[in-house]
Amino acid sequence: MDLGIAGKRALVLGASKGLGYAVAHALASEGVSVAVSSSSMDRAAEAAEKIGTETGSKTVPLVGDVSSSDNMDSLADEAVAALGGVDILVNNHGGPPLGFARDLEEAVLVEQFQKMVVSIIHITSRLVPAMVEQKWGRVLTIGSSGNVEPLHNMVLSNTLRGAVVNYTKTLANEVAKDGVTVNIVAPGTILTDRSRGSAETNAKRLGITPEEVLADRVKGIPAGRFGDPKEFGAVAAFLCGQNSGYCTGSIWRVDGGRIKTIV
Repeated sequence: MDLGIAGKRALVLGASKGLGYAVAHALASEGVSVAVSSSSMDRAAEAAEKIGTETGSKTVPLVGDVSSSDNMDSLADEAVAALGGVDILVNNHGGPPLGFARDLEEAVLVEQFQKMVVSIIHITSRLVPAMVEQKWGRVLTIGSSGNVEPLHNMVLSNTLRGAVVNYTKTLANEVAKDGVTVNIVAPGTILTDRSRGSAETNAKRLGITPEEVLADRVKGIPAGRFGDPKEFGAVAAFLCGQNSGYCTGSIWRVDGGRIKTIV
């Protein structure tokens, strides 16, 4: 399917690996020019070169550090300068530490609030006005199943992503009339470095192997398998396409049916 976005310009945060990389690659495959952001310029450059070589689209590496609002300003300015503008913003960040609600430390909560909420809102606020002015834009935030159903041992993710959910819906309702859509795409268990790392952490806590943790997680997925990052990227790219202009203010799940409810 031609998504009708060839020639558009995208900034993808956290795009050097995992789900961010999958989305950046999917957009580049549609002819979108992509700014590949990472907290490491070396990783960003490596990912940008690989995506550009495989898709033929323009890719530029940029440093994006979500621990700093000032860096979000720099990132927005550099993306606009490198691409000539940003039509598509894909918000993303590293997964927060695992943990239980009863053990949550305030300092950790505040630190993650900056990364997961403040910086995401900050860069969105910087780039959306130009989308509104041109009467076309896409804002997509990579979320989690925790956006819909709280996840075990993931209090930071469950708590802070909830703020982004309500921000997303509020913004979506404000800019829908201007041709700008704002959505969340929520993965279930997609096999990435993050899911493998979480399995290792939980394995140590439970006294079992990471392989056993992953096998147990598969049992709760109706599809009977982990998701492929490419499947996630394809859904994200569709939501950035021309034909998805009436899809806004929603959470789109890519989870193999893991969440039990239909909404």
